[in-house]
Amino acid sequence: MWQPSGRRMQALRNELFSTMKAFLSIIVAFAISIGTIEAGPVTTAKNVAKSSVHTAKNVGHSVVKGTRRAVHTVVYTFAP
Repeated sequence: MWQPSGRRMQALRNELFSTMKAFLSIIVAFAISIGTIEAGPVTTAKNVAKSSVHTAKNVGHSVVKGTRRAVHTVVYTFAP
């Protein structure tokens, strides 16, 4: 039965180890990209929610200002 020599066996082990490292690197890169894709919409949704709250506050303030102006206009109109 034929057996590879010591150097050939070492070269085969090195090649196999190199292939395993490359495969592991591909798996890690894939996992990171999936994690980034998963986190993207969450971050975007968070920013949208924060922006909506800010807009709602601004609209609320504008409504209050408009109501005050309308009340003052009516009061000044009917005041002697």
